[in-house]
Amino acid sequence: MENSYLIPFLITLFAGLSTALGGLVVFFGNTEKLNWLSFTMSFAAGVMLYISFVEILPESFIEFSHNYKTTNALLYVFGFFVIGVAFAVFTDKLLPEQRINNQLNKSFKSKNNKIYRSGLLIALTMAFHNFPEGIVTFIGSVNDLSFGLIIGFAIALHNIPEGMAISVPIYHATGSKRKAFLYAALSGITEPLGALFCYFVINSYLDDFVTAAIMSIVSGIMIFISFFILIPLSFEYKGKLEHVYGLVTGMIVIGISIYLM
Repeated sequence: MENSYLIPFLITLFAGLSTALGGLVVFFGNTEKLNWLSFTMSFAAGVMLYISFVEILPESFIEFSHNYKTTNALLYVFGFFVIGVAFAVFTDKLLPEQRINNQLNKSFKSKNNKIYRSGLLIALTMAFHNFPEGIVTFIGSVNDLSFGLIIGFAIALHNIPEGMAISVPIYHATGSKRKAFLYAALSGITEPLGALFCYFVINSYLDDFVTAAIMSIVSGIMIFISFFILIPLSFEYKGKLEHVYGLVTGMIVIGISIYLM
């Protein structure tokens, strides 16, 4: 890889692997309590909903509007959004059941399959979300290194809570801190993969339509998981208002990180 592309790739790699920093919470945080799980689930929902409604869907509409009338642009956004929802439903049905780890607390045993599946869904969704982020960070860094650094830093900031949202449910479902950390770290690998994909392939094929379609599909996946997986689970494990605090905190954290971009 040429020097002019190496630094942008390293910026993208740093941004992606910051999910691993969030995954470290299982080693240092008190994740044994159910109310912490409730907070984390709703936190992840807040992150996903804010990103989808405030950032991704409006940007998708803008991209479609470059070449289509407003009505048609809205139809494309809705159509690809539905595809994303359908994909999330399909993925949820395909996820294999996980055997219960003997070291799990007995109070989790009746529900840990649901927790594990939710953790996998968060990891898969974040992986899909991080892939186009990698493309954006890489292209931005190639065009303007200082701008790319700002994007990379902001993405790294909001990848940290994403890593937390992945690692905590995986830890509760498997009892393995290493596995929880690994899942969080792997979800960020797609970001540098997006940069590599951009470097080798997408420069010749990427246009406004493809970019907008990817955005709408990802938002559909995120919104489905937030409303039908994360928020219901958050209610199950809440103590008092952890589900509310988590949702609001997730939106605030991701809102600040996007503002910094």
